[in-house]
Amino acid sequence: MRPHAPSARRVRPGDWRLLARLWPLARPYRGALGAGVGLMGLGALGRMAGPYLVKLAIDGPVARADAKGLAGLAALYLLVQAGVGAVEAGQTVLLRTRGERILRDLRERLFAKALRLPMARLDRTPAGTVVSRVSSDVAVLSDLFSAGLVGVLGDIVLVLGILAVLFRLHAGLALTVLAVFPVLLVASEWIRRGMREAYRSAREATARLTAAIHEHLRGAEVVRLFGARAWSLGQVEERGEENLRAQVRSVTLQALFFPLVELFSALTLALVLWRGAGFAAGGGLTFGALVAFFEYVQRLFRPLRDVGERVNVLQASLAAAERITGFLDEPSEAPGGRARPPIRGEVVFDGVTFGYGDGDEVLRGFDLGVRPGESVALVGPTGSGKTTAVHLLLGFYPPGSGEIRIDGVPRPRLDPEWFARHVALVPQDPVLLRDTVFENIRLGREWVGPDRVEAAARAVGLHEMIEGLPAGYETPLGEEGAGLSSGQRQLVAFARALAGDPRILILDEATSEVDQATEAQIEEALAVLLRGRTSLVVAHRLSTVRRVDRIAVLRRGRIAEQGSHRELLERGGWYRTLYELNLLRG
Repeated sequence: MRPHAPSARRVRPGDWRLLARLWPLARPYRGALGAGVGLMGLGALGRMAGPYLVKLAIDGPVARADAKGLAGLAALYLLVQAGVGAVEAGQTVLLRTRGERILRDLRERLFAKALRLPMARLDRTPAGTVVSRVSSDVAVLSDLFSAGLVGVLGDIVLVLGILAVLFRLHAGLALTVLAVFPVLLVASEWIRRGMREAYRSAREATARLTAAIHEHLRGAEVVRLFGARAWSLGQVEERGEENLRAQVRSVTLQALFFPLVELFSALTLALVLWRGAGFAAGGGLTFGALVAFFEYVQRLFRPLRDVGERVNVLQASLAAAERITGFLDEPSEAPGGRARPPIRGEVVFDGVTFGYGDGDEVLRGFDLGVRPGESVALVGPTGSGKTTAVHLLLGFYPPGSGEIRIDGVPRPRLDPEWFARHVALVPQDPVLLRDTVFENIRLGREWVGPDRVEAAARAVGLHEMIEGLPAGYETPLGEEGAGLSSGQRQLVAFARALAGDPRILILDEATSEVDQATEAQIEEALAVLLRGRTSLVVAHRLSTVRRVDRIAVLRRGRIAEQGSHRELLERGGWYRTLYELNLLRG
C-alpha cells in the first residue's frame, strides 16, 4: 500500500511551442480574442491616465485656486475610471467566454480521441488517466485564461506603458527607478526558482498523501481484518508529514517573496522622493509631476507582487498542455473497411492466434464455425480464451494470425458502423449511464425508436417495472444504474441488445451474477434473446449452457471438444471434468 507519484517534469522554455499547437482551437475565435486584447490595452491606458490627471490638477487648478477647473478635472477623472471599469468588464467577458469555448472544443476533441484509441492502449491505461486528460488537465488550462496568460499580457502592457510615462515625465528620475530593477530581478528570480521547486514538491506530496488515504480507505476491510489500523495510520501520517514539510517550505518562500518586493518598492519610492524633491527644488520637476511619478512607481510594482502566482499558473498550464498534446499524438485505432454486405450471421474463426502484448498466446490456432441462427456456448477454465475470442470478433483487437469472417467477408473489411448495427453485446457488468431508462436502452442509436425500445422492454419482461417508476421510461437513473437491482440492470442490458434486432448476439458471462429474485425472469429473457440469432455465449452457468444448440469447450486456446450438454457428458471428456469439478454452476 505504498503509493508512488510520478515526478513532475520541469517545463523548459522551449515548451511554449506546446501552447502554439493548441492555436488551431483558438483560430475560430481570433476576432473576439483580438478585441479582448485590444480592450486590455485600452484599459491599461485608462489606468495610466489617473495619476496624470492628478498631476494636471495639482499643477493647474490647485496651484491657481481654480475651483471650476478642478471640478472639471475631477469629473473627467471619474469618467475615465468608469470607462476603465466598463472596458475591463468587456475584456473579461470576451476573453473568459472565448477561453471557455476553446476549452469546451478541446474537451470534445480529447474525448473523441479517447473513443478512437485502440483497445490495447486503453487496457494499459487506467481510466483515471484518460479522465484526467479530458477533465483535470483542461481545467488547469482554464486558469491560463484568467490568472495566467491574460494576466501576464495585461501586466506587460501596464509595465511598458508606465515606463513610457515615467520617461515622459522625467528621464533622470525614470533611470533612478530602472537602476533598482536589476537587483530586484536577480533576487526575485532566485526566490522564484525555489518557489517553483517548492510548488512542485508540494503538489507531489499532496498527490502521495491523497493516494495513501484513498488506498488505505479502499482496503479498510483488510486493514481491520489483520489488525493493522496502527500501521495504516502510521503510513498516512508519514505521508502527512512529508506533505507538511513541503507545504511549509512553499509557504516560507512565498512569505519571503512578497516582503522582498515590498522592500524594493519602498526603497525605490524613497529614492524617487529624495531625488524628485531635488529636481523639484531646482525647477526641473513640478510638484504635480512628482506626485504622479510617486503613484506610477507604486503601480509599477503591483505586477511583480503577482508574478509568483502567474509563473506557477503558467508552469502548470505548460505541463498540462504537454500531457494533452501527448495524448492527442497517441495513435488511433486502424480505420475499418467499407464493405456493407447483408448480414445473415455466419461466423468463422479460421486458425486464429492471439496474445496480449508480449505475453503468452491466449488463442492458438483457434477454429470455430457458427451457422446463421445457431447458438454456441464457449465454456472452459479461466484463461482458456473465451472472452478473448468474442473480443476479437467484435474488433476490439486484431488477430495475431489467422482470420475471422462474417458471412464469408473478412472482419477487417466490414464497415465498423454497419457491423455495429448488426451485432450486440451483453457483458457481465452492464454499463448504465446517468440518463433516462429510455436512453439507456436506446444508447444513442437514432434508428431505434420509442416503439422498438418499448417492444424490447416488454419482450424481456421489463416493461411493467419501468412503468412503475416515477416517470416511466423518462425516469433518470443514478450512477451505474443506482436504484435498480443487479437483475434489473441486466434486464436493461438485455433490452438494449434486443432493441437493435441484431443478427449476431454475444453474451459474455451475462447471467453469472443474477440475483434470486429475477433469476426466472432472466432465463425467460435469455430465451427471447437467443431465438433466431447467431449467438456466442460465454458462460459458467449450467442453466444458460443447456439452452444453446452447441457447446464448444476451450482448453489452452483451442477447441477441445464440441457437442450438446448430454453428448459431452456421455463422452466423458474435458466438459465432464468441468461439470464434476463444479466449474459449471447450476
